[in-house]
Amino acid sequence: MFQKIAYVIGLELNNNRRAHAVQIMKNAQAWANAAQSFEFVVNVFPATWRAGLDPEQLAQFYGLQRPFPMRAFPFYHWEYERHGWLMPVFYHVASWYCRLRGFDLIFSRNYNFPRYAIARGIPTIMEGHNVPAREPERSNFLRATQDPRMLGVVTISQPLADGMIAAGVPAHKMIVEPDGVDLERFANPLDRRAAREKLGLNPARPLAVYCGHLYEKRGVEEIFEAAKRLPHVDFLLVGGMDSDLAKRRREIEHLKLENVLFSGFVENGRIPDYLWAADVLLMPYSREGATAEWMSPMKMFEYMAAGRVILSSDLPALRTVLRHGENAWLVAPDSGPALAEGMAALLDDSALAQRLAAKALEEIPQYAWQARVARILAFAKEQARQHL
Repeated sequence: MFQKIAYVIGLELNNNRRAHAVQIMKNAQAWANAAQSFEFVVNVFPATWRAGLDPEQLAQFYGLQRPFPMRAFPFYHWEYERHGWLMPVFYHVASWYCRLRGFDLIFSRNYNFPRYAIARGIPTIMEGHNVPAREPERSNFLRATQDPRMLGVVTISQPLADGMIAAGVPAHKMIVEPDGVDLERFANPLDRRAAREKLGLNPARPLAVYCGHLYEKRGVEEIFEAAKRLPHVDFLLVGGMDSDLAKRRREIEHLKLENVLFSGFVENGRIPDYLWAADVLLMPYSREGATAEWMSPMKMFEYMAAGRVILSSDLPALRTVLRHGENAWLVAPDSGPALAEGMAALLDDSALAQRLAAKALEEIPQYAWQARVARILAFAKEQARQHL
C-alpha cells in the first residue's frame, strides 16, 4: 500500500533561501527514500520552467544526499491578486497528472490542493504550519478534511494541532510531528579545531554560533548585547538575506563590536561545518516572535545532531524537545544579560556542556526526516485501512 507517492507543492526552487523551502526539500527527500516510485510535482515561475530544473544543482543547494525525480509546471506567480487564477490551473493540471501517472498517495503543503486530489480519487496527506484564515483557502481545506480520502493533516506542534481541530479538522486526522534533520549530513563529524581550520576561524577563542535568518525577533539584538558583555568570546552569525546582513553590519559598526562575525548566506549542505566549529550553539528566540507559541525550528534538530551544547530561549514550544539541564541550557527570552550569563556558565563548565550536548545527540535519531516520514506513512496506512 502506498508505494507510488507524489509530493505536490508550489515553490520557486532557484536560490530560495527561506527555511520553508529547505523544509519542503528535506521532507521530499525522505518521501523519495520511503517510496518505490516518487515524483516531486512542483509549480514554479514560467522563467524557471523554461530554463529547466537541474536536480543535481538543487540537491547541492539544499543539502540533499541525492537528487529525486521532478516534474515542473509553469503557473507560479508572486502577484496573487492579479494572477491568482493561475493557481487553480496548477491544481487541476497537477491532480490530473497524478491520476494519469497512477500515484496512490499524495503529500502536499498546500491548503487548496487536497480537494482537487481527492476529487480524482487519490488518498492525500497535507502538512500545514498555520491555521488558514484567508478565503476560499480556509473553506477548501476544511471541506477536504471531511472526506475519507483526506487521510491526515500533519502539523509541527500541539498548539497548531489544537488550532486546526478548533477550526473544524477531525481530531482523529491530526498528526503532530516536529520538524526534523537529515542525519546523513552529520555522520562524519569534524572536531572543533578541524572545522575552524576548514572555515578559517580562530581556534584559540571561544566561539558561539547562531545559524539562521537575521530578522527581527530572532534574538539578534540579544546576541549583540551578549557580545558586548563577553568581549573574549567570538559570536558568528551564519546565514541571512543580503538586506538583513547589510543592516546588521551597520549595527555592529555603530556598536563597535569587533567580536561579532557574519558568514553571509551558506548553502544548507555546508551548515554542519559551522555547527561543528562552535563551542556553544545559540537559539535566542523572542517570546514576541510570530511563531513563538507553536514553532519547531529545524535549526534545533541540526544543533542537536551536531553534538554541540545548545543555549536557547526558554519558551514552551521549545520545551517540547529541549529540557533545561538535561539536553540544553535554557535562559529567559528577550534578555541579552541572560544570554550572556548562560554563555558564561557553559564556557566555565565544559563537563556540563559536554553532558548536555551528548544527551541531545543521543535523542536525535527520533527526529530524523526519515523516521518522521515513516510515522506519517504508518498513520496514513492505518487511516486507509479503517476508512477507505
